[in-house]
Amino acid sequence: MMFPRLFRAKRRTPAAVRWSLSTPLLQWSSSDVWTIGDAVTGTLVTGATGSGKTSGSGRAMALAMLRAGFGGLVLTTKPDEREEWEQYCAATNRSDDLLVVGSAADLRFNFLDYEARMAGEGAGLTENVVNLFSTVLEAADNGGSGSGREDEGYWRRASRQLIRNAVELLSLAGSRLSVPDLYRVVISAPTSAEQKRSTQWQAQSVCFQRLKEADREGLTARQQGDLEVVADYFLVEFPELSEKTRSVIVSTFTSMTDVLMRGLLRELFCTDTNVTPEAAAEGKVVVIDLPVKTFGELGSYSQLIWKFCFQRASERRDVAANPRPVFLWVDEAQSFLMSSDAAFQSTCRSARVATTYLTQNVSNVYSALGGQEKGRAEAASLFANLNTKVLHANGDPVTNEWAASLIGRSRQTLANGNTSHSRDGAWPFSLGIEGMSDSGSTSAGFSETWEYEVQPAQFTQLKTGGPSNGCQVDAILFQNGRRFSASNRTWMPVTFQQASRGA
Repeated sequence: MMFPRLFRAKRRTPAAVRWSLSTPLLQWSSSDVWTIGDAVTGTLVTGATGSGKTSGSGRAMALAMLRAGFGGLVLTTKPDEREEWEQYCAATNRSDDLLVVGSAADLRFNFLDYEARMAGEGAGLTENVVNLFSTVLEAADNGGSGSGREDEGYWRRASRQLIRNAVELLSLAGSRLSVPDLYRVVISAPTSAEQKRSTQWQAQSVCFQRLKEADREGLTARQQGDLEVVADYFLVEFPELSEKTRSVIVSTFTSMTDVLMRGLLRELFCTDTNVTPEAAAEGKVVVIDLPVKTFGELGSYSQLIWKFCFQRASERRDVAANPRPVFLWVDEAQSFLMSSDAAFQSTCRSARVATTYLTQNVSNVYSALGGQEKGRAEAASLFANLNTKVLHANGDPVTNEWAASLIGRSRQTLANGNTSHSRDGAWPFSLGIEGMSDSGSTSAGFSETWEYEVQPAQFTQLKTGGPSNGCQVDAILFQNGRRFSASNRTWMPVTFQQASRGA
């Protein structure tokens, strides 16, 4: 199998067509290019640890998108990724566009208030805020895959009902929205009919004070109707719940929000806002320098908040007014997957979002999405909407079988032949004895079979870079619906050159 060297696409002269979908980013071969249109249909890169996926194809694609002027969001798992992107931006004269969100908390993003104050049709709706909040919390809580209890659906709905009414109350009261503000409303809600009539409780309860503030002049008929629903919930329904039921609902809420209300995450996401996901559409490269390997759960929450808000902002933006493509870059992608990713990926081409996921193997993705049938179905849906696949060396049989099946089978012709030789007579055999004779037969033929075009074992034999391989990294490139000129197939072998500093 011959691996052509990877060529860099020539720079286009800046013009109105700079970000046309047909603009080339990379040349896979002398006659095959990877365009902006290809990039915004999504890319999946697989390869075992040490296969060169990050320093090979990952580096080549990252540099190509930066040279083309993409903005983007970079999620991080390992501590060295910020430095890596600093080098990428320096190499492409994009250092001034780099924004690092990190432990210094200089760049802050109150994601709930941001969502509540979004302008435009469909923006700022309470249900959108609730969906944002719930999705992030559930995804950070190990993907929200659930425990399988029969009553789990009730508790999930009850928790969302509590969040919905608290969000609506703060909105109607004209208050800023943040996680601590929601928390104060919830823990100060009345727990009995007697308490809600208590003047002492009324004087101390944030929930009651916000109800009074919301009941003001100038409410529209719709807002007045919403206020009645909120008041009925907190003053009638909530106090009448059994103590056990109410405590479970409140405990579910407080346990999930606790991590966001203290320390670094409180500063980053519950105070003011001086950077938003829209920065990417303006050409900024936002790196979330809170790697999971270092910051653990805090890192997961931070990255998922930014990822989901970035996806929402990308879907809302007017690409006719601002056609600049943006990228979502996720190495160790299995750490940041959400069940909503497949739905986003199915429409992100129209939003000009170049999603790029890098992961060791598909088994990681299955596990991250809950495993078993549901997880595999969600993974299959996501994979199907990542149109470019770059498949590096791998020792995972599941991934290699999947990759071979992805590329598919073709009708192949096999040649076969057979020769037999025998002698008639009894022992002892000796030439020239009367009655003895030699006999034999030869046969040959051809047969047809449907066989993998690329055998699973071939993925274990690809070059993995480093000095022993001349710093060359091999991969099998696949794009659905495309026949590459260099190979006349839907796949082709490619070779990436690592930077001189090595793998």
